Amino acid sequence: MRLTGKPEKDFFEWYRNTDFKSRNQPGLALFYNYCDSMQYGVYLDFFDSIGIMIELQVQVTPTMQGGFFKCIRPSILSDGRFHNVLASFGTRERARTEAIKKANEIYNLK
Repeated sequence: MRLTGKPEKDFFEWYRNTDFKSRNQPGLALFYNYCDSMQYGVYLDFFDSIGIMIELQVQVTPTMQGGFFKCIRPSILSDGRFHNVLASFGTRERARTEAIKKANEIYNLK
């Protein structure tokens, strides 16, 4: 999972200037080798720092068969308005990836 365009450049600067380096965190080359779920937490901190808030909403609905259907819908708050990712996903991993893609797109449009 990688950012593109302006977010990629700004993320690099933000990452270099945060306290990650004082906690023996790896450089970006090693960061990109981490699994997506580990990268996601750092991306959340970055997007929070620039005013783009990412939230995953879990919706659980009972089914006729007595089980449950779970879906996860990302939403993003930026500039005082919500930007919904117009889909729901069956896994948190997929929802996180799509949320980061949408946040990247929103930031590129600023």
